[in-house]
Amino acid sequence: MKNRLMITAITLLTAMLLLAGCGGQESSKVASNENGNKTEKDSGKPKVAVVLKGLDQEYFKLAEKGAKQAFEDLGVDGTFLAATTQTETEKLINILEDLTNEEPDALVVMPSTEAAIPVLQRYKEKDIPVILIDTDLKWDGKTAYIGTDNYTAGQEAGKFLAEKLSKGDKIAILEGVLGTDVNEQRVKGVEDVMKEKGIKITASQAADFDRVKAVTVMENILTANPDIKGIFTANDEMAIGALKAVKARNLNIPIIGIDGTSDVLKSISKGDVTASVAQEPYDMAYKGVENALKAIKGETVEKNIDSSIEVITKENAGEKLEKVKSILDK
Repeated sequence: MKNRLMITAITLLTAMLLLAGCGGQESSKVASNENGNKTEKDSGKPKVAVVLKGLDQEYFKLAEKGAKQAFEDLGVDGTFLAATTQTETEKLINILEDLTNEEPDALVVMPSTEAAIPVLQRYKEKDIPVILIDTDLKWDGKTAYIGTDNYTAGQEAGKFLAEKLSKGDKIAILEGVLGTDVNEQRVKGVEDVMKEKGIKITASQAADFDRVKAVTVMENILTANPDIKGIFTANDEMAIGALKAVKARNLNIPIIGIDGTSDVLKSISKGDVTASVAQEPYDMAYKGVENALKAIKGETVEKNIDSSIEVITKENAGEKLEKVKSILDK
């Protein structure tokens, strides 16, 4: 009798545990991605993944804000992922590889280098539209590229810097990550303007788009070339780093960057960094999701969408800063 009761109790307990386990699986409709963002499974909404090459600079955070605002506004089941820094190419590729298993309806990606093309081709083979933002790739499989014409941005920076100089003057260039299209196009734009204006580029060295590295690289350049009259940096982070090195020597040298992030806007307002060619990362990401949705629906998507640029000087830095702050505070 005791054995019967024990068997009955064990059977009931086992059944209850099984039911509890089933109930737990059934109610588990929320998943967290690598950055802790929660997405509902089987929501019935179009699934769009946004992946950025980094998240360590304000520029990327502005893009993140644009993507997430688009998720909300457009009724998208969105996933946001990013490598820690833009030099972590392998990390970015791993994120993209893992994401292929989830098979989103569309992918919006800010790549770092051409090394991402093989994994992006796998999305193409699965008929998943791929929208590139910020950084273009020489890849026929992309649905669209949304971003700045980086050569033009470099030209605009070069023209503004040339206005501060005279024929025969020497300048230095702080490059970003060597081999990346963003860096190469921006630098080429400046080089072409300087050649046209008769201004010599006496030093051009990489600082990986990094503020701290830019300080050291700029110090070395100034030591070897104390007669430079202007500085171009391929992004704003390096402009701030270059400024620190210049100030340490009590020099007054015009510095032009690219991006239009808040630190450099504050610096321009104070008369330190001279100017920046501002981009629109928020708009790039927002439009990326918007056009991904069009592609999912089978609507026509433009192959190249220019997100526009603006030269920021002391006259308009304050207005631009308020706009950036309003986005970051959302």
